[in-house]
Amino acid sequence: MRSRLPFLLLVALLGAMPAAGEAQSLRGSERSVHFAYAYARHHDLQLYRSAHEIRRAVQEGELARLGGSPHYTLHRVSYPYATPTTRTFVERLSSQYYIACGEPLTITSAVRPTRRQPLNSSPLSVHPAGIAIDLHRPSGACLRWLRHTLLALESEGVIDATEERHPAHFHVIVFGAPYRQYLASR
Repeated sequence: MRSRLPFLLLVALLGAMPAAGEAQSLRGSERSVHFAYAYARHHDLQLYRSAHEIRRAVQEGELARLGGSPHYTLHRVSYPYATPTTRTFVERLSSQYYIACGEPLTITSAVRPTRRQPLNSSPLSVHPAGIAIDLHRPSGACLRWLRHTLLALESEGVIDATEERHPAHFHVIVFGAPYRQYLASR
């Protein structure tokens, strides 16, 4: 029974999450935090504890470097790595953002070891798994575009996005398998 507990938790949380296409918001919730954590555990994603573990994961191809591009920049990102699927998400979103806004998207955080989480982070954060990124909150039409796009992707069930206030940013979790399926259907 103990080995089935994470799976049963995930099934229960899936039932509690809004179905694709339902009205969404960027407010976040304790339920979505628990869902993301259960997702990471169910998919055996490692929660990296240290810089050493992150370097090893990069060498083994479990994490990929976010190197920046004409479409996105990194601002004060200590560990510029994410899962390969999350990097694909960043590349695609930032390309679309650049077309819509004429400026690069700014990434402010990616993978963070459990030993280096900020004081305001949740103990169930999935940043240590490399599936979460933080985006700088733009203004004006770019803010409206980003909100709309994140909500659309959230309604597809491929990400979970929260607009946080202190500091102002978007926290985005990329669900690897659903996102890859979504891309394959396009």
